[in-house]
Amino acid sequence: MTDQHFYVENARLMSYGLSNIGTRKTKIYILGDEPIETLAGKLIGLGFHTDRELSMDQLVEYTQNKNPFIRRSAYIGLSFAGFFQSSESINEVLQRGFYDSKLEVRKTALIGFGLANIENPNQSFCQVLDTHLHDKEWKIRSASGLAYSFLSNGNPEHFLRFIDLLKTEDSPYVKVCSCWYISTAFAGTKEGFDEYKKLLNLSGDENSFFRDMACLGLGLSYLGTSEHSVNELLEERIKNDNHSYVRESAFFGLALCNYQNPSDEILGIMTDGIKDDSMIVRSGAALSHGIIAMGTKAFELDLSNYSDSSVLWGLALSEGLANVKPSKTTFKDAYVQWGRQISNGFRDNVSTNLNSDHQDVKSFQEGINAGLIGSNITNEHEKDAVRLVVPGVYHYLTYDSFWWGLWVLNALGTTLHNRRKNNV
Repeated sequence: MTDQHFYVENARLMSYGLSNIGTRKTKIYILGDEPIETLAGKLIGLGFHTDRELSMDQLVEYTQNKNPFIRRSAYIGLSFAGFFQSSESINEVLQRGFYDSKLEVRKTALIGFGLANIENPNQSFCQVLDTHLHDKEWKIRSASGLAYSFLSNGNPEHFLRFIDLLKTEDSPYVKVCSCWYISTAFAGTKEGFDEYKKLLNLSGDENSFFRDMACLGLGLSYLGTSEHSVNELLEERIKNDNHSYVRESAFFGLALCNYQNPSDEILGIMTDGIKDDSMIVRSGAALSHGIIAMGTKAFELDLSNYSDSSVLWGLALSEGLANVKPSKTTFKDAYVQWGRQISNGFRDNVSTNLNSDHQDVKSFQEGINAGLIGSNITNEHEKDAVRLVVPGVYHYLTYDSFWWGLWVLNALGTTLHNRRKNNV
C-alpha cells in the first residue's frame, strides 16, 4: 500500500534512491519517445550516473529542447554532473542557460552553475554571476545569491559586498535566498566569529535575516568544534531574540557547532526548544536533534509523546539523520509522513514498494533513482554529502518549493563536500 499524498509519494520514492545510492550497476537509455516526466527523470539521473561523462552530449542536446521542463531537467543533470567533477564544457552550457527565454530555466541554470563549481578552485567564476545579482527579476537575483552560496562555500571574499547589497534589496525573498552566501562564507574555516557577532548585534525586525544567517554562519564556520564562545552566543539568541526565525536558526547553528558531538547539556536546550511558543522554532529545535546526532544513534526521544505536526516533522526526519530505527508510531498528518519518508534517505539499503498511484511521480523518479543507485558513490562521507544536498535542491529546482530545514541540511552537505575535497 502506498501513501496517497503527492509530496509523500515523491519523498518515499526519492528516498529509496538516496538510501541505495551506489549499490549496483544500472543503465539509463534515452529513447526519445518517452512521456515527458520519464524523459525528465532520466536526464536528471544521468547527472548522478557513473556514465555521466558519456552522457554529456545527450544532456547538452536536451538543453535546447522546445519543452522548458525538459530543458530544466537537462540543466539539473548537468549541475549534478559538475557537482561530482566540474568541467569547462559543463560551465559553458550552463552559462548559455542564463539567457533562456523561460524564467524558471534561467533560475535553474544559475543555481546549477554554483552547484557544478563547488569543487572548482577558480573563484573568478563568481564574476559570471555578478550581472544577475542585479537582474530586474527577483527570482534571478535570488538564484544568483544561492549560486554564490554553493560556489563560494568557505570563501568570505564577497561577505561585506553581500551585506551592503542586501541592505538595499527590497524583496524579502531575495534577501532570504542571497543571505545563504553570508551564512556559508566562512563554512568549515573556524573563522568569521567577529563578523557574525556584528550581525547578531543588529536589532529590529528589518535586520532579523542578518541575525538569522549569522546564527547559521557561526554553526557552519565552527562545524563540529563545540566551540564554547559560539555556543554561548547562540544560546543567548535562543533565550532572548524576539524573532522566531532567528531563534530557529540559533538552534540549527547550535546543532552544527556541536555536529556529531551531542552533549546532555546541548540536547537539553534543544528539548526545551520543542516547547517554544512558535511552531517555527519548535520545528527547528526538533530537526536540530538529528543534525547534532547525525550518524551517531544518539537519539532517545519518543515520538509518541508529541502531537504537534511541526515537532513530529523534525523528529521524524531526525530519526533518519541519527540513523536509528523509525518509531512505530503511525502518523496521519501528510506533513509528518513527508518528513518520515525523507528520513529514510539517510538510512542504508531501505527497501520499499516502488509502485505508486501517482504514475507521473513514479515515472519521473525511476530515472533519477537509476542514476543515484548506479552512481558508483561508495565513500560514506560522500554519501552523506549527496543525501544532505539532494532533497532541498531537488524540491526547489523541480517544484519551486524552498524548505528552510532542508536547505539547512543542504548547507551542511556542501560544507562536508568541501571538507572531503580539502581533506579536512
